[in-house]
Amino acid sequence: MSDYDSIEALQEQGVIDSKKVASIKIWLVMFFHTCICGVLLSEIFAIWLDKQVHLDALKIGEILAMKGLVAIFYKPLFGWLIDKNQLRPYVMYSLGILGLAAGPFFQYVYKPLLLTHNPTLFYMAGLLGGIYFGYVVIAGGSAAWAYCARYILAHNGTEDKVSSASFAGWVIMGSAMAFVYTFSPLFGFYLASFSAVLMIVVLFTLKTKPFNNLDTRGTSKNKFKFSDFKFLVKNLRFYVLILFALGIWVACSSSFAQLGRYNLYFWPADLQKTALRITYTIGFPLHVGIAIIMLKASGPIKRLNPSRSLIVCSLGFVVCFILFGLAAKLHDSMGADHYMPSLVLAMIVRQMAIFINPFIPLVVLTYVNMSFNKKIVSSAFLVGFHFVSTLGGSFGAIAEGDMFKTQGWAGAYFELAIYVFVAAIVLAIIMKLVSVYDKNRVMAHVVEDSKS
Repeated sequence: MSDYDSIEALQEQGVIDSKKVASIKIWLVMFFHTCICGVLLSEIFAIWLDKQVHLDALKIGEILAMKGLVAIFYKPLFGWLIDKNQLRPYVMYSLGILGLAAGPFFQYVYKPLLLTHNPTLFYMAGLLGGIYFGYVVIAGGSAAWAYCARYILAHNGTEDKVSSASFAGWVIMGSAMAFVYTFSPLFGFYLASFSAVLMIVVLFTLKTKPFNNLDTRGTSKNKFKFSDFKFLVKNLRFYVLILFALGIWVACSSSFAQLGRYNLYFWPADLQKTALRITYTIGFPLHVGIAIIMLKASGPIKRLNPSRSLIVCSLGFVVCFILFGLAAKLHDSMGADHYMPSLVLAMIVRQMAIFINPFIPLVVLTYVNMSFNKKIVSSAFLVGFHFVSTLGGSFGAIAEGDMFKTQGWAGAYFELAIYVFVAAIVLAIIMKLVSVYDKNRVMAHVVEDSKS
């Protein structure tokens, strides 16, 4: 009996959780951690910086960039730790424990430094925010994806459960923050601390010890070594992942940081607080439906092929950017008294973008799991995708903040659409060349083996 067969036997004996129970537990871990992220990385955060701290788009971009620049140093570390420890949840416990401090950190450290409007204290706040937010949510979010996917695969589940939990967390906490913000912006950050408590409780229930010496879809008896990195850097698909992250995902993800401000742009000033509630109320049923759809998304992604799926998602963002630009152009031409047509278009496109966005990490994770040895998938995911996208996003947030400030919403979104379209075409060509190279290399080995 192989280790793969013994997994089902261990599940029947109750030594490890059944696939269903394991899926529910890890769904909750990912959900509660995403709730922490949903507070500290929400659209409301950028709105708070705008309306409460009175920073312009460029300064907001700088704050977001500083958080990302510090976070990049955690990601290779997290990738190595998860590959080394496999299902031992040390990294996840650290995220939960530090997440408990979210509310107090924001109230007593981060907020007071920003409100001084002192340049030195402003950058100190950016640095401290990067150290804390970077560990818990920016790098921590990537680590949670990697760990939870490895856990569910080890129990013979599929990665789409992780994606569904992540999306549900963003929806629930995004909606909660939109309502809480209109009453007490500060109280919202304590929701992150509460989510951390619940995450830690679920982590205590995970049964991971039996996997230490089992070969499964998510774990290996052969422990991770630094020498395994050479197989990662020799794999051309690793560089395809990097090109996608830098060439496309940076532009798309950076724009989301200021999407909340973009949507408020279409509302009269006296209705903007109400606008937050209306926006999230309208979108909530749709988003719940998307979270349910994502529970079974792995199958279609694998049938289409993860490489093609990445290109399809990229072109979806191109369409969204064009429509975002058209909505802003319509608003500028019609004037403030006739804002409804442009507002309706902007709200529809917002739902389209939010529908596409959560599929990207799932497609990337599927691409990684199908392209790399399971001993190094976490490093491939965190370094090849998240490390480079966060590094690029730190500069992208500043660049796009400057674009929105100097060119306006319409001009900036039209320019982003052109850039992402060209990048997607180039990436599709490179993916095809890499695929042909891999097939030729495999055939060469087959021919060589047949001769011997």
